Order: sequence, then structure tokens, then C-alpha cells
Amino acid sequence: MLKLTFDASIKLEVKFIMDEALVKSSDSSVSCRFFSWWPLLLGPVAMALVYIAEATGREELVSRGFNEQMALVLVGIPLVLFALQAIIFRSEFHLFMGVLGAAFFCREWHFYGTSRGIYIALVLLGTWAAIRRVNFDRVVGRGHLRIWIIAMLVTYLLSQLIARRVFKHIPILPNEGQLHISLEETVETAGHLTMIAVSIIA
Repeated sequence: MLKLTFDASIKLEVKFIMDEALVKSSDSSVSCRFFSWWPLLLGPVAMALVYIAEATGREELVSRGFNEQMALVLVGIPLVLFALQAIIFRSEFHLFMGVLGAAFFCREWHFYGTSRGIYIALVLLGTWAAIRRVNFDRVVGRGHLRIWIIAMLVTYLLSQLIARRVFKHIPILPNEGQLHISLEETVETAGHLTMIAVSIIA
């Protein structure tokens, strides 16, 4: 009887330790998932930088001219990397991203037709992605690459919402009328940086 009681207590203690470990593991997993999605904050951080620049009298650092000077270089980096990866790995996904990079590069170059051409390119690329979704999904996986691609899309989308003056009708941004150009350009620059990150991770 004493032995049975001892064995039962041991089993209960082991079960308690295992349950506690599972709880800690679950908490750790939730924490890791939260911190792994931090790239989604890059757009709002870029917006915050605009307000900091305005408050400190350094508006030139977030001006359209300053951002456009960097744009061709920033977009050119992932364009070259994706092109090289497409050639080396014979990867349709890298070719797709290279074409996307080329579309953005042409838009930043600002020659005739690019303002309308970027939308045509995005429609064609969206159709390509929809048709080859299963193949692309297999390449992207469920890890950091997917997170950075989502962050890239969200950041570019945010810049376009600012450009369309969406926040003019939703008064949550102070001085939106005065700062919307700097906000758009700086958030777009953050989008270029996320594309560079995608090209490195991929």
C-alpha cells in the first residue's frame, strides 16, 4: 500500500511538472509569435519619425526630395539581388519579385508612363501570383520570409493610403494636411527597406 501511494505521488508530481512546462512553452511561443511580427510596425515608426523631425526642426530629413534621392538606390538593391537569385536558383518566385522590383524602380525613375504603368504592372503581377499561388506559398513557407513580405505589402499600402489622403477624413494624424507628403514619402522609403530585407532573407 505504501509503495502504491509513493508511486501515485511520483506520477502526480511528474504530471504537475510537465503541465507547468507546457504552460511556459505556450507562453514562450505566444511571445515569440508576437515579437516575430515586429516588421509590421515599420510603417507607423516611419510616420513617428516624421513628427519627430518636425518637432526638432529637421524636416529636410523626411522631405520628398531627400526620400526621392534615396529611392532609386534602395529599390535598385532588391532588384539586383532578386535578378541574381532568379538566375542562380532558377526560381519563379525570385523572378516574380525581381519583376516587382523592376516595376517599383521604373516608378521611382519617374519617366513618362510610369504613373499609370505601375498599376498595370501590379494587376499583371497580382494575376501571376494568384495563378501560381500554391507554388509561391511553398517557397515562402511560414517563417520570417512570409512575415517580411506581409510587412512590405502593408507598409506600401499604408503609404498609398496616406497619398490618397484617407487620413484627412479620419482625423487621427496631427497636421495631416501639412505633413502628408513627408508622411507618404517616408513610409514609402520604409517599404523599400522591407523589400531589401525580403531580398536578403529570400
